[in-house]
Amino acid sequence: MKAMLWKDWILLRRNPLYLAFGIGLWLFIPVMLAMLSVSAPADPTTIDGLSMVQTFAPWYGFLGSELAICTLMANPNTMDMSASVEVDGTLESWRASGRSMLQYCIAKSLLPILIAEVMSMSIFGYLAWGGLVHWNNNAILEIVCIILTPAVIAFAGEQILLASHAASVGSFSVISLVSSAPMLVFIIVMLMTSATWALIALVAFGILAIALSIISAHRRYPTTLRPIL
Repeated sequence: MKAMLWKDWILLRRNPLYLAFGIGLWLFIPVMLAMLSVSAPADPTTIDGLSMVQTFAPWYGFLGSELAICTLMANPNTMDMSASVEVDGTLESWRASGRSMLQYCIAKSLLPILIAEVMSMSIFGYLAWGGLVHWNNNAILEIVCIILTPAVIAFAGEQILLASHAASVGSFSVISLVSSAPMLVFIIVMLMTSATWALIALVAFGILAIALSIISAHRRYPTTLRPIL
């Protein structure tokens, strides 16, 4: 899995367009907050930094899986929607090695999860540094949500992309939009419910995502070779 993570990181570094896109969206929120604080100063005690980061956490989870798209196809920069999705042979090599394909699915999710966590926790640190994070009765639950949400959403998004088996760039783009559904749902959940219910929903969705990934991996990559007794 470490080798897969390192390879995916190298692939991401070789796609400056994705890096620039990710860095821009990552820094958008702190830059906007800094501009608003200058143009319209507000009392820091009136700003709930924990709730703010909790609301944005699903977005960073989705962003993590989107940035890792360049690791799932060999032609991520093509603009031709009818072009075929090119592969680099990683999946075939992994499967031919006899290793579990569930491990492959998990390994491909490591980079999106790490990206999402770095983005989310850096924003949390930025708001804490600015004095906008205040301790309250729900602080522990909110912090747990902030930590878990990006990982769960990134994992679910990556599994949706892996399960799609899209043949063309256009269909892959459509699937990437479909993978935003968990992000949108959990942004609403974070806004409309308490931290307790949000955490319960998040844990339940995480368990469901793992279970569906196991089932999907067994169906997509059946073991066709059996040991001869």
